[in-house]
Amino acid sequence: MDYRSSLLKLIKEIEDTKEELNALIRKKGYQLTDKEVIQLSEFLDQLLSEYHNLE
Repeated sequence: MDYRSSLLKLIKEIEDTKEELNALIRKKGYQLTDKEVIQLSEFLDQLLSEYHNLE
């Protein structure tokens, strides 16, 4: 996979994860300390870090 394709795939995964995280936060009644919310947030952090390292 070339750089551009990898970057676009990563951006799509970041966008999807952000939407999933927002939905999960609403589902959990805005309890930001919920274990699932924290795990998904940490995963999003990893994706963002990966994106930052590519730039």
